[in-house]
Amino acid sequence: MVLYQTERYHHTSFGYDIPVRDDGQYVLVLKFCEVYFTASNMKVFDVVLNDAITAISGLDIYDKVGKGIAHDEYVPFTVSKGKLKIAADETDIDKTLKLQFIKGSYDNPKINAIYVVKGRLEDVPKLAPLEVEEDVYKSDASENRKTSNEGGSEGKNRRPSGPRNPNPYSQDESSTMLPIFIAIVLFIPILFCLCKL
Repeated sequence: MVLYQTERYHHTSFGYDIPVRDDGQYVLVLKFCEVYFTASNMKVFDVVLNDAITAISGLDIYDKVGKGIAHDEYVPFTVSKGKLKIAADETDIDKTLKLQFIKGSYDNPKINAIYVVKGRLEDVPKLAPLEVEEDVYKSDASENRKTSNEGGSEGKNRRPSGPRNPNPYSQDESSTMLPIFIAIVLFIPILFCLCKL
């Protein structure tokens, strides 16, 4: 899915202003996929709403699902009489939800896609669980334990939450260069013959 292969990131904190005009229940859906890092604690950041409520603290996408696997975060909230309520937290809202991705001490915050839907969490479509062959899962889990133990933390068994995406940075570039090499090899003798005339 192309949706999880493109991302927006920034070297500092960044955000979006999302219009929320009516009172009611909403769900903020944040779509992520780690396409670069291959270990935990390389990209960790927070998601804050309206400068006051930390909706997601210390998000480490690789630690949650690994590399190249879709991951969605769901943030249900209520807007009522000028107040934004998430669980026990409450702050003022003026018809605009201010969504911020806060840079921590690890690399840059990022997002692959965002949407807000009016309704309850149960109404929002979730990512289908990824069907993984048992042998593949065991080898991935053992690699993850080795990587985590090298970093000094306990290994976690990751359960993929969505479709595995191909790494967009691992494309073979040799096939695109072949026609260029052929053209150069054919052009040099023709140029040599033309210069002799």
